[in-house]
Amino acid sequence: MLDDRPASVADKLHGDMPSDFNNESSAPRPAVPPADQAPRARRERPLRIGMIHLSDFRLDSRIQRQARALAERGDEVDLVCIGEREELRVGDGVIRVHPVPGGKAVGGASSYLTSYGAFLARAMWRITALDLRRPFDLVEAHNMPDLLTAAALVPRLRGTPVILNAHDTFPELFATKFNLPLIHPLVRLLEREERLSAALASHVIVVTEQARRRLESRGVGVGHSSVVMNSPDEGVFGPPRPPLQLPAAGQPLRLLYHGGLAPRFGVETLIRSFTRLRETMPHLQARICGSGEDRDRLAALAAQIDPERIDVAKDPIPFEQIPAELEAAHIGVVPTLHDHFTELLLPVKLLEYVHMGLPVVSSRLPGIESYFSDADLQPFTAGDPEDLAKAIEAVCADPANARERAASATMRLADITWDSQRTRYLALVDELVARRVAR
Repeated sequence: MLDDRPASVADKLHGDMPSDFNNESSAPRPAVPPADQAPRARRERPLRIGMIHLSDFRLDSRIQRQARALAERGDEVDLVCIGEREELRVGDGVIRVHPVPGGKAVGGASSYLTSYGAFLARAMWRITALDLRRPFDLVEAHNMPDLLTAAALVPRLRGTPVILNAHDTFPELFATKFNLPLIHPLVRLLEREERLSAALASHVIVVTEQARRRLESRGVGVGHSSVVMNSPDEGVFGPPRPPLQLPAAGQPLRLLYHGGLAPRFGVETLIRSFTRLRETMPHLQARICGSGEDRDRLAALAAQIDPERIDVAKDPIPFEQIPAELEAAHIGVVPTLHDHFTELLLPVKLLEYVHMGLPVVSSRLPGIESYFSDADLQPFTAGDPEDLAKAIEAVCADPANARERAASATMRLADITWDSQRTRYLALVDELVARRVAR
């Protein structure tokens, strides 16, 4: 990505480096034993795991966490993805990156589907070649698209378990991105693709209980799905930081947004809130870090409204620099808009703000409100710049209350730490492999 970027998270991987809330549905769920009670068949030798994803390993924190968790205990992980070829020693294991040509599509719906299809074909060829050379014990396909499970067809036909890891609900995302109703034929087609993809998989992983329920409502993963959440990894961010004390009145105060810059993430709402904030809070500054095709438009809008105090980063910030951005901030902002896709989200940036002890100002969204209440976050109406400005003013006007909210949010986060999510993930991998061995 950046030609002059410093050592990446991938470089940090060299050497040694859940409980969900009470939101369970009535659908049967497979028993997943704790990692220390995993079947003994798992202990006989390291596993060989294949992963497929249309993203750059250096930039995808979820895949980094899972690949690193496997390698730390001695497993071998082969990633078929975009990016750069590399081999990383991690703990007693290894992560190998096998890049194939491809990239994130731009343009209309047909361009996206064509791009996905081209990557799928190349990924299938590569994962099949790797499997024929040294058979995988398990293959995990990370969407989007969901149909990347088909890239593991040859290993699946010989009995290898396959996981579909649904980072996002693809039909809702596609409908939102291209402004299509959920009943549009293309969206319905993607729902069928989603069901087919899940049928090719042995198990489905999702990031929240709300997403699991949505998928099960249309027949995806019923009885064989699990939640593994996007919790911050202490190996990257360090231990949870105590709730932050805001600067004294009149001192510079820094807002931070880090994440996607697509319209659905509401960054424009944050920028427009400075129409009011530049008058009411002259010491306030905003730092916006992210990537996406909307970056130039947002930077131009920031220059128009308040060029002195709104900083839109010129380039994407490498993941290993995000902790430093968080350490320099005083308030985290989650301005996501409300639509069919975002209502299911629990943004990872929100969890990272909480982990770092920052007071959080957040849109009211069903997915967020399922885990955090108004006692944990300062809410505002999604898409309303005026209401966002008032919420930021309220946080700054009562630093003691802001600190209490941050402390409450930290307690919530303790229930979904990456340590507990990692245990759940590794136990699931072990059980799926053991089932195959037992046959």
